[in-house]
Amino acid sequence: MKRLPLDAVYFGNRTWRQRLREGLKRVRSNASDAPFIDGNIAIIRQILMHTDTGLRMVINIGADALLSFLTTGGYKNIYEEPVIGGKRHTPTPERVAVDTLLGLDGPQTYFGAVALGGTGVRFYGEYCMVIKPSRVDAATSVFDRDSYDLLLPPLAGWSASRTKKIVGALSGKWSDDLAEMLIMKMLPRLPGAQHLITVGNVSALVMSDQEFAEVHLAGKIRLADVEEVRQSPDEVAIESAILNRKRSRRSPTLVEIRWVEQRHRALAELAKHSMRYRIVTLHGKGYQWT
Repeated sequence: MKRLPLDAVYFGNRTWRQRLREGLKRVRSNASDAPFIDGNIAIIRQILMHTDTGLRMVINIGADALLSFLTTGGYKNIYEEPVIGGKRHTPTPERVAVDTLLGLDGPQTYFGAVALGGTGVRFYGEYCMVIKPSRVDAATSVFDRDSYDLLLPPLAGWSASRTKKIVGALSGKWSDDLAEMLIMKMLPRLPGAQHLITVGNVSALVMSDQEFAEVHLAGKIRLADVEEVRQSPDEVAIESAILNRKRSRRSPTLVEIRWVEQRHRALAELAKHSMRYRIVTLHGKGYQWT
């Protein structure tokens, strides 16, 4: 099968700002897409860069990992072989291969995602740790997608020199490139051309399910680096359903009982460390916190 070429603008060797300028030219050239684009870009920038509610680095972990972090005071990456749920985890060959492609010092790098509100990439764990903005310096490396995509078509299988150019095109720095990177990613998916965008739409465009921009943070992550821990109301609803079954004498499974117990332990430890904990859900133009 013939390999299709990658988009010359998106995967070009210019800065994210320059590529975004070209991307906006494309949108404006289509009259039906153009009327609200400038207003929407201005709104998106304002939302992304807001000091109190703007972009954050988040790390999702499960209850076992959260309890370990709260107990030891240090978050471990996969190269530090953390013991989670009684099992020692080690870096896979795929992780090592991707880190090599990215040019990262794996043992000194801590991976996260870019989020605007919300509860992170829940595939990796129900607890979303939000890293304080002061901990993420301006030069922190960001990547416009899940770096494992480099192992899959159409990004895999190129020559070493071409792969290096692709990695360079998709990389950037937190302060200089992140806003332009995210807006460039959003352009083909802006919902509707005839109205102004809302915070909820922007949040969903920054992170949707497992589609996200990746953060590569250098140096250890300590308890003092965490701004807050968030959770989705989904897990709270599941816990409530399990406890209701127990109260009505329909016995939960042992797995469910252990899961609820872990949640109670995690909340107790969060309170012990005076760590802010919130349940977040999206309503209307913004996020509601409880």
